[in-house]
Amino acid sequence: MNDDRPAFAEIFSHYRKLLREEPWLEVAMCWTVVVPHDHRPFSVAGIGSRVSGGTRHEVHEATPLDAFPPDGVLPMAVEPAGSAVMLFENNGFLGSLPEVLRRLSRDGRVCGVYWNVEGDNRLSYAADGRVLVGLDAMFWDEWAGDDFAVLEPELRAMTELLAGDEDDWQAAAMTVVELVTGMRLTGEWLSAAHPNLTFQWPVAAEPPSAEELAEYRNDPEVKLRVTVEAASQSRQFAALAHVAELLATRFRLGEFPVVRDVRADLAAGRRAGEQRIVELREQLVTPLAQRFHETDDDDDVDGVSFEENPAWQRMQAGIALDIAARGPGSAPMGFDAYHHAGLALGDDWPALRETLRESLSGTGA
Repeated sequence: MNDDRPAFAEIFSHYRKLLREEPWLEVAMCWTVVVPHDHRPFSVAGIGSRVSGGTRHEVHEATPLDAFPPDGVLPMAVEPAGSAVMLFENNGFLGSLPEVLRRLSRDGRVCGVYWNVEGDNRLSYAADGRVLVGLDAMFWDEWAGDDFAVLEPELRAMTELLAGDEDDWQAAAMTVVELVTGMRLTGEWLSAAHPNLTFQWPVAAEPPSAEELAEYRNDPEVKLRVTVEAASQSRQFAALAHVAELLATRFRLGEFPVVRDVRADLAAGRRAGEQRIVELREQLVTPLAQRFHETDDDDDVDGVSFEENPAWQRMQAGIALDIAARGPGSAPMGFDAYHHAGLALGDDWPALRETLRESLSGTGA
């Protein structure tokens, strides 16, 4: 980090203002900056090759972000700026993938931030083909000492900024990207036309390093999924039934008749049929989502982050039940029942996660 860059607070203030002026940014985005070591500029086509890893992709002429329909193929805007390159995806995520970060950071460094409407997010830093930082920016207060090792000044600055403005984690994460790369995202940049890339999904995979693989295998969430996959169907049904009972009680979901049916099905080891799935969507998930959106702008919850909003937590519990009802192995859109149970339970999730692992592996009491 160069001493002649603007003060932390000024950068933080810029991104807080940007998020207020462009509220759609708070919902879902991926902003990635590539800085080569030798200051040799990248071409748009060169970035496309690195992101894709050799899979089919196309380069398109400069186009404003708002020219693309939200339900179509969303591109990656690419704009060289001196020797650096700005990459931006509205509701995309390619710039957050480890395999993409490894390719983009060869002979250079990359820093970026990503989040989506589900609450998933990542603050990433990679250099010389290795991903060195991959942190959940929303839960910055849970970072351990080792998490600061690679980007000590920048990440420490982020936590200090958030000590007084803890709900502004998105602005703070964007501040880190600017501190690391020297590049600033502005409203003018977002409204301008930029060359863009489209990709054939999935992009090419790339083996992780031994260190990244070890870190991945030691992640508590990964350990749970490995245990789930190794368990018998009966143990998996029992685990889902336990989660369903806990969520229904904790979040008072018994008021929805369909929840009683789901609990009975899971306890008996039965998967929900098509009609039950429709009922869950119409009679449970949709009403809970409506209640959340009704309270999202309520003065009574001002100053409370959305993940702390009881209506949001209850909605996540409903989504978890909706997925659990489909039985073991179900993960619509890539997120399983355990993922949404974790979002609903927050700080209480780690203890339940370990209980589930013990039950699924047969090591529990």
